[in-house]
Amino acid sequence: MIRFGPFSVDPRTWTLSRERQAVELSPRLVEILGHLATRAGEIVTKDELLERFWPGINISDNTLTRAVADIRKALGDSASEPIYVQTLARRGYRFVGTTSAGEPGESPRRFSESDEDPFQAWEQGRLALESLDLSRLDQAIAAFERAVANLPSYAPAYAGLANAYMLRFEATRFGNTPDREMLDRALTAARRACATDARLGEGWAVLGYLLAAAGQVPEGQAAVRRATALEPGNWRHHFRLGYVSWGEERLRAADRIIELMPAFAPARMLSAMVFVARGALARAEQEATRGAEIQRESAGTDTPIPAAGLHWLRGLVMSARGERGEALQSFDEEIAAGIGGHVYGREFIANARVAAGFVQLAGNQPGEAAAHFTLALADTPRHARATLGLQAARMRSKELRVSDEALEPVTAAKLELERSGRHVEASLVAAGEHCVLGRVTEAVDILDRMLTLAPVGPAGWIIPVDPMLTAVRDVPGRAVILAKLAARAS
Repeated sequence: MIRFGPFSVDPRTWTLSRERQAVELSPRLVEILGHLATRAGEIVTKDELLERFWPGINISDNTLTRAVADIRKALGDSASEPIYVQTLARRGYRFVGTTSAGEPGESPRRFSESDEDPFQAWEQGRLALESLDLSRLDQAIAAFERAVANLPSYAPAYAGLANAYMLRFEATRFGNTPDREMLDRALTAARRACATDARLGEGWAVLGYLLAAAGQVPEGQAAVRRATALEPGNWRHHFRLGYVSWGEERLRAADRIIELMPAFAPARMLSAMVFVARGALARAEQEATRGAEIQRESAGTDTPIPAAGLHWLRGLVMSARGERGEALQSFDEEIAAGIGGHVYGREFIANARVAAGFVQLAGNQPGEAAAHFTLALADTPRHARATLGLQAARMRSKELRVSDEALEPVTAAKLELERSGRHVEASLVAAGEHCVLGRVTEAVDILDRMLTLAPVGPAGWIIPVDPMLTAVRDVPGRAVILAKLAARAS
């Protein structure tokens, strides 16, 4: 316990009391106060405080000024005649009160080696999440669960737990049956973070991301916009905003991310998707190529939130532009890059193998195509696109007769997609089925209906570059689809 005047700070829970009565102040601000108090008489610079309490976040001095003002208000202190916290212009802050440790007559408590500092658990979890290393995800979840148990009033611990659960869900999202229970857990933790401290931008940002993933897109967008308003210099919040938004708002968010974090490759993916939907393939190629370069350069480094998927995306664009060799090379690079255990690694390996398979199928190489589809299915059983691709390759090589019966395994995979709420992907696979069977007009009708019924957002963005839908590219009705996509991405 850190005592000064009638106040005490409990560093186990970061709560502030006055004569044993709780004083309303967020745990983050109590932690800042405790840090100043333990350095009583010393000048603590602004840079030190920003680095310690907002690590890796580009925020203005005004955020720190507001934080100190809130601390003073809780203490009944004055900036002009400080009793506890003194401001030293252009230098920082100094705690000028007299401090003592423990309760009256009590020896200061020291942590034994067997005790775990709950803030250390929170920091361990945060670092594990930043790596996006699937093998460290359970470690992160356990660390945040301990932090929440020991710090029930610390909103960042709940936000961290929400992020950890969210990544566990994200690692399953590309399958036919994503882990919805983990998504629900993440939402519960995110809502708790926001309820505990409504001024914590990270709580609103992760809540918005999760609401959008759960299909509540307008609510998700509102939550993330609140996060960017609270902490406009936090590039992570702008990334979340870009993810949950579409069209021009997504492009503005991507530009802001790159301004704050130039080497953050996923921002390039966000913008490239919009340009694909708009039919601006030259610009999409530019963004995807730069993102792929960053992904390649940052491989094996400690870059926060390392990139994945940019080689796959570039391969899609190159395939649509007729650069088959370049496309296959990009897909191969994605497959090789994804081996390291990235949270999204399996997803983009599967995507790259499936895309390569359909490119080779279009090049009349059913044997090579079948090998890619088989590998995708070995890692991700019942993957709908890979299942369709393998059956199509077997038809092309005359192992199977071209018929609806040959595609029965695809029907089962589509049903799984529908039951898990992945309706857009189910429609794309259904259109792919019709392409395989030579019913291209029916494929166009499915895509048109899907775009008509889909809510506002990126649904169907991949259509112009999807190798599974190559047969649609020369059909007159495709112009209507492309016009709808472009209008949705405006």
